[in-house]
Amino acid sequence: MTALLQRVGPVLKITGQVAQGIALTSIFLMNGLMGYIMFAPDDLPKPFYLSYAGDVAVVSAAASTSHTTEGEAVATEGPEIIKIYKPGQGVMVETGTKIVNLADPGGRRYLKATITIEVAPPETTAPATEAAAAEGSHGSTAAATEDPVMAEFTDKMNQRLPIINDILTTLLSGQTFESIYTVEGKEALRQDILVQLNERMPDLQVISVYFTEFVVQ
Repeated sequence: MTALLQRVGPVLKITGQVAQGIALTSIFLMNGLMGYIMFAPDDLPKPFYLSYAGDVAVVSAAASTSHTTEGEAVATEGPEIIKIYKPGQGVMVETGTKIVNLADPGGRRYLKATITIEVAPPETTAPATEAAAAEGSHGSTAAATEDPVMAEFTDKMNQRLPIINDILTTLLSGQTFESIYTVEGKEALRQDILVQLNERMPDLQVISVYFTEFVVQ
């Protein structure tokens, strides 16, 4: 047994040293890559670029460009830009009032909830229109009529309302009194709604979920 350990011991030692070396090399390369992305000039090629515009974080992929005979730069592959909005920067959408039986035994309790969701605003919406839209479901009727972008946004939301209502009704009816009567329970439900909406409709980019009425009986 001792002879076997004497023969195997050096092999295990070398294997451990090799594994440690690979791990250290991987960490070194990863740190080097992150440092290159963060600190190297943006005119150098990178897998992606990081920048910030005001309070909105922007992550954009690299875009290739070509030049016409007159020297004008033309984007041949547009950058993929994802803006991450904070609560209060989006458009409020009313989903109406939902009354559902809770999942408690006997089905004697019910929940009445009025929910408003906040979604990312259309990219070309003027600031004045965004401010007006934030006051109501999709902004005022006059604003939607005058602004074709908001009119298109309103149509898009109307088409998505059946999906939104289905998600909300399913999640609400699956709750019990014990799971939602506390503040922590309501917050967990809010997060579940937010996750489900963004998984089913990622293009809407739901920013936040608000309970404007929440009654359990």
